Amino acid sequence: MNYHDYIMSRRWRENPARLAELEASGFRCRLCNNDGTAGRLEVHHRTYKNLGNEQVGDLTTLCRGCHRLVTDHQRRLRYAGALPKVFDVRLALEHPAPLFDPTFRR
Repeated sequence: MNYHDYIMSRRWRENPARLAELEASGFRCRLCNNDGTAGRLEVHHRTYKNLGNEQVGDLTTLCRGCHRLVTDHQRRLRYAGALPKVFDVRLALEHPAPLFDPTFRR
């Protein structure tokens, strides 16, 4: 399932679990208590295990700002242990290849 297509679909907008979460939160952000006036309310997937068949506990209501913060934090945690890829550029710097422009004609 394509996540972006799903989130933009009527199926997601009318999802019973999504609507139940919005109602249970009182149509307010679960973190900052924003009622949607300071930023649009969104429903965040706490897990993607049931994507397309979400359960109420899989979702939480967040304003756009809090949603971005939570998503950023989750990504940082996911990649915190990953080692960066290393490339030895010394060889390329010590022996540079001549620049070649395939569009240039003499």
